Amino acid sequence: MSLSEKHSLRLLRLAAACLVATYTGLIYFLSFLGPVMAIYRFQGLPVPLLLALTIIGYAFAGVVFLSLLIATKRFCIGSLETGLTSVRTANGQKWFLAATLISVLENSPFKSMTVGISFFSTWFYRGMGAQMPASVLVGKSLIRDPWFFELGENVNIGTGCMLLGHLGHGKEVILGKIQIGDNAIIGVNTVIFPDVRIGNNARVGAGAVVVRGTVIPDNETWVGIPARKRSAPS
Repeated sequence: MSLSEKHSLRLLRLAAACLVATYTGLIYFLSFLGPVMAIYRFQGLPVPLLLALTIIGYAFAGVVFLSLLIATKRFCIGSLETGLTSVRTANGQKWFLAATLISVLENSPFKSMTVGISFFSTWFYRGMGAQMPASVLVGKSLIRDPWFFELGENVNIGTGCMLLGHLGHGKEVILGKIQIGDNAIIGVNTVIFPDVRIGNNARVGAGAVVVRGTVIPDNETWVGIPARKRSAPS
């Protein structure tokens, strides 16, 4: 890489960092503006009522925060295509911006609103482009690239999982879907890469790594690194 290319890359990283910081500060400001104004307006209330108002305000701020992320993805970034790409292409740049939104969520105090039994979990991921029915249960896991997810009914994703719709490929990035069928169970600490299809009633054992391109048929249990079909006991 030439000196001029390195200089351009540094400037690009600096510009991206400034843009992300500005965007993050703005959505935090908009999210907490209403609750802060309400608390200031009713600061003379008894302490128990003021505490209740603070809790409600926090929840309200979280909904606004998630809504702003969804609106940014839908109206400013739009849909994304799968396949081999790079940050030099329009699709690659859109993916990078969309991935940045997920990073903003991961580092926010509202991450807990998108996992577990939270009502907002499926609502948020649907808003970001995932096909995810309300019966899906997501543990405290790292859900990257939800716009590439197609999940069936009653899918259970355990805690500590990492589901990635992208994979580094030198200077390029592979973008691919993750499809999980009805009643599938993804064990804790599982890693799933793009272009993976998991069938109905399938099981992925705890700590397994499901590599790119894997197809797990219906009703099978796969375990290990890389994940393989579990042999029947002799």
